[in-house]
Amino acid sequence: MDVRKPMKRTLLIIFSVLLTIIAAIVIACNAIVIQASRGKCYDDIDAIPHRMYGLLLGTGRSATPSPYYDARLQAAIDLYRAGKIDSVIVSGENLYEDYHEVDSMVIALKELRVPIKMVDPYGVDTYTSLRRIGGFGGYLNSMTIISQHFHNQRAIYYGSILFDETPIAYNAKDTNIWYWDIWRLCRESLARTKAVLLLLFS
Repeated sequence: MDVRKPMKRTLLIIFSVLLTIIAAIVIACNAIVIQASRGKCYDDIDAIPHRMYGLLLGTGRSATPSPYYDARLQAAIDLYRAGKIDSVIVSGENLYEDYHEVDSMVIALKELRVPIKMVDPYGVDTYTSLRRIGGFGGYLNSMTIISQHFHNQRAIYYGSILFDETPIAYNAKDTNIWYWDIWRLCRESLARTKAVLLLLFS
């Protein structure tokens, strides 16, 4: 009798069970994030309530700008011009010589005379941005997060756990580039899983 066949069958069963568990965890974590952000993300600029500050979350702006960059900037500008925010807090990563999320956003906002309340160049990820901004005190109780819808959902989830009052968000335009959409779906599913597990075990 070939003992390798039962062993292969056992390994296949173990692998299938592990894969099912991982998939269930990912699906559950995504559902938790979506539920936490329900009713907090706005597409209509006329419908979103006024907040003192808009938290503009950074995105890639190096040799090849992220397709989300211009849309987030424009969303911040639109909110200010519509009287929905009074000033902008810019948070992102500014730690490398050829990767200046914060600097480029600040320059663009200043050129268009959008007031900047604060700049945080150490927001290396969404969790860090929200934790640091909340640590400065007084901001999260009157703040609109500015990013794309998929990102805003995760940011609001962080805010719902980290702070007494869950922030709201304004959805910048998303990209219609199909390969970016696939990358975003995969990356964001894992990022949401990480978000839930991070706050669950921290």
